[in-house]
Amino acid sequence: MHYECFGCDIRQMKKISTFLHLSIEKEAQLTMLADNYLQACDMTKTNPEIMQEIWSLIKDVIGTDNPYQEIKAYYNQLVLSMSDSLYAKIRKSDHPLEDALKLAIAGNLIDFAAKHTFDERTFEETVRHLSETQLAINHSNKLFHAIENSRTLLYLGDNCGEIVLDKLFIVLLKEYYPHLQVFYGVRGKPIVNDVTVEDAKQVQMHEAAEVLSNGDGALGTVLHRTSAKFQACFQDADTVLCKGQGNYEGLSNCHRKNLFFLFMAKCDLIAKPLGVDKMSIVCIRKE
Repeated sequence: MHYECFGCDIRQMKKISTFLHLSIEKEAQLTMLADNYLQACDMTKTNPEIMQEIWSLIKDVIGTDNPYQEIKAYYNQLVLSMSDSLYAKIRKSDHPLEDALKLAIAGNLIDFAAKHTFDERTFEETVRHLSETQLAINHSNKLFHAIENSRTLLYLGDNCGEIVLDKLFIVLLKEYYPHLQVFYGVRGKPIVNDVTVEDAKQVQMHEAAEVLSNGDGALGTVLHRTSAKFQACFQDADTVLCKGQGNYEGLSNCHRKNLFFLFMAKCDLIAKPLGVDKMSIVCIRKE
C-alpha cells in the first residue's frame, strides 16, 4: 500500500455515490468511512486488500454489496455483441495470438475503479488501432513458449466486458494448443466491476475454460485470503496468467514458475517502476 493510493480509494467512494445518485450526506458518510479506515490501515497490505476492507464497511450504507451489477451485465452484453466481428478480425490478422493477447489487455480499459474515464468510443478506437499498438514490455514469446509446454493454465480474470475478450483469447489459445486445460479464476464476492461467477455464466465462459471462484472479494488476488481449492490450482498449474493491475498489485511479490501479468499501467505508481508510460499495455513474466 502507498499513501498515493488513498486518493484513488476516496475517489471510488465519489464514483459510487454519483452512480447510485446518493445524497450529499450519504456521499460524505462513505468518504468519511473510507478516510477514517485509511488513516489507520495496515500499510503492509496491498491496495486490493485495503479496498476489499473498505468495501465491507460501505455496503451497509449503500444498501447493496453489488452496486454495479446491472452496468456490469450491460458491458458484458455490449462486448458479447461485438465478439463475432472481433474474432473474425483476429483470425484475419498476420499475428492472431499476439493480437488476441493485445485485445484482451485493451479490454482492461473497462474499469470503474481506475482514475481514467471509460466510454464505448474509447474502446472501439483502441480496437481499431490494435495491430499498430505496441506492448511497452513484451514477454509474449516467453508466455506462448510456456503455454506450449504446459498441460494446465490458470487464467485470472479482471473486469466485466473484458471477460469476453479473455474468452476469445482462451478459445484461440486452445486452437493453437489443443492439449491445454484452462481454468478461469474469478472473484468470490462482488467488488466494483471485477468478474464473478455471475459474469462468467453470462458470457458462457464454461465453453472455453473451467470457471474457478477464488472465494475472496479483494480488488485483485490476495493469495492468502483465497480458498484452499484456488490456492492448490494456483500452485499446481503449469502456467499462471494474471489479467489487470489489481492482480499485479496483489501478486507481484509472489514467486512461482511461469507467472505472467497482462495489464494496462493505469497509474504512475505502477508505470514508473516498470519504466513505461501511464496507460501503456504490458505483458510481463515475473522472473
